[in-house]
Amino acid sequence: MVPHKQEEEFYICMHSLRYYDEILFYHEGGVDVGDVDAKAERVQISTGVEPTEAMVTEKLLGKVPVGKQANLASFILSLYKFYKDLHFAYLEINPLVMLEDNTVVPLDMAAKLDETAGFLCAHRWGEVDWPPPFGRAAYPEEALIRDMDGKTGASLKLTILND
Repeated sequence: MVPHKQEEEFYICMHSLRYYDEILFYHEGGVDVGDVDAKAERVQISTGVEPTEAMVTEKLLGKVPVGKQANLASFILSLYKFYKDLHFAYLEINPLVMLEDNTVVPLDMAAKLDETAGFLCAHRWGEVDWPPPFGRAAYPEEALIRDMDGKTGASLKLTILND
């Protein structure tokens, strides 16, 4: 645990939609953050567009103390690059803490990887154990195809419907 004050907590979420990525940011974080969909500041980043520090500061950080904005904007840009490079579909940090010395510390994170990007960056993800479909264990044949899928640019899927 990192000792910090409640006012040092923020919320950030990045998720991918069909034609753009969206970053949600709220100037309060932690367990009592509430309905961030209704409260958060948002910026939509169209496919192929790189966000800038000015864009992030203007659209997301208006309620953050001015002395923290530059460092927090830099962190958000680096986090977005990480998000894109590793093919996340969703990434949420709550709380994201910025200490008095402007050190940024993510305390809790939830994320979803885009499984179809495994052939591009599985070596960077490390060992990811993809769960079988809900309610049953994977058959050996399904495991074999899933292993082959991770080693090719093609999309290989197998689900055995009947025993």
